[in-house]
Amino acid sequence: MVLNKIVVEETVALLQSLIQNKCINPPGDELRSIKTIQDYLLKYNIKSQVYKSAKNRGNLIAVIKGTGEGPSLMLGPGHVDVVPIAKPEAWIVDPFEAVIKDGYVWGRGALDMLFIVAAQVQTFVELSKEKFKPKGDLVLVVVSDEEAGGTYGMKWLVDNKPELVTVDYAVSEAGGIPLKGNRLIFCAGEKGIAWRRITFKGTPGHGSGPYKSDNAVVKAGKAAYRLTKYNPPMNTKFIQDFIKGAGMSKIVQKIVGFKPLLRLILPLLHRKSPSMAAMLHALSTITFSPNILHGGIKVNVIPGEAYLDVDIRVLPGQDENYVLLHLHKALGKLAKEAIIEIPKEKGFSSSLGSISVPSQKFLSAIKEAVTDYYPSVKFVPMIATGTTDLRFLRVLGTNAFGFSLFDSEVDLNEIGKMAHGPNEKISLTTIEYTLNTYYKLAKSF
Repeated sequence: MVLNKIVVEETVALLQSLIQNKCINPPGDELRSIKTIQDYLLKYNIKSQVYKSAKNRGNLIAVIKGTGEGPSLMLGPGHVDVVPIAKPEAWIVDPFEAVIKDGYVWGRGALDMLFIVAAQVQTFVELSKEKFKPKGDLVLVVVSDEEAGGTYGMKWLVDNKPELVTVDYAVSEAGGIPLKGNRLIFCAGEKGIAWRRITFKGTPGHGSGPYKSDNAVVKAGKAAYRLTKYNPPMNTKFIQDFIKGAGMSKIVQKIVGFKPLLRLILPLLHRKSPSMAAMLHALSTITFSPNILHGGIKVNVIPGEAYLDVDIRVLPGQDENYVLLHLHKALGKLAKEAIIEIPKEKGFSSSLGSISVPSQKFLSAIKEAVTDYYPSVKFVPMIATGTTDLRFLRVLGTNAFGFSLFDSEVDLNEIGKMAHGPNEKISLTTIEYTLNTYYKLAKSF
């Protein structure tokens, strides 16, 4: 059964409302969208519980009780917070108007990940209207704060209400992106976060006499350059299945799967497909991205202190010691002066890489759910290069996976540019595909 056009239109309208709520994090104020969803559920006499985690912030849980004869399944966690707009002038539409244009819903959060939230809420509504009785509990979870580490969202639920979010399986962002030959990306895990602040001290002085000065900003700048140029060891373990499943020729598989050649082939691949090159690089090594440099108090004062905030992502199996080892190697002589720490301020996160192993039953259920759109589908397993709220559930023992369903017109490079970038949008077809996929998955699994 495929849900009718009216149901799809209702899902699109809900997505538009969530975009228009403008839950930019920071500060978040996600209760606007949480309340929108709770009211939407109440329209169909569906009860839900909202757990406030901070002022104007909270998380929603609704449950369809199962018979106890099968595994429990979570739709979510789906986050309603979105990242800020860096350059409003780069958008060709108002990023919070949620206009429908050229077959797409445009707006901040449309792709990441409000279309999934809307589809999962609508799935829950349709199953409730049918008085569907699952074999295991069906749990809808919508959260705050994913874009800033989950402190007031999924982490808060796991820390304060673990009994409500402990399930056997969960499906959330992202995955479901088509590759060549009826292949779909299936996210079974993700890299971990090891964000660090690297501080350098200098000697304050007058800016008119910079010769041989002890300038902290210069040190931080050199550190940023060294981190960018550093080549840590490469690991092909997490790209082998991907490059094979992506339909690459055996020659290309051997080239990309051979560590020394992988480093050489990435620049060539970048010319043809920047997003693919960036993804393969991120899937094969620890990455360092120095994204904030802060120092100085006045233009004519040589700064006595400066710091770098570095986004570090680690593969499963790479721990704290591994991070520090390669930070010191990258910094070289500068490491002796560097103060490396994890600031206690909100927004800094730390987590290990994590992976779930899908059962054949779960894979079969997803395959059945997408057959109408992608017959004879083959799944391409991979880990996400970014982090999601699913990492918190894996700590509880949940089999947690990223999967939605994009239409065949989607372009991997375009997705890479839109995530946290300008002109974010999602196609109406993808919304329809994703809605029906979740609906069929919940019914069959």
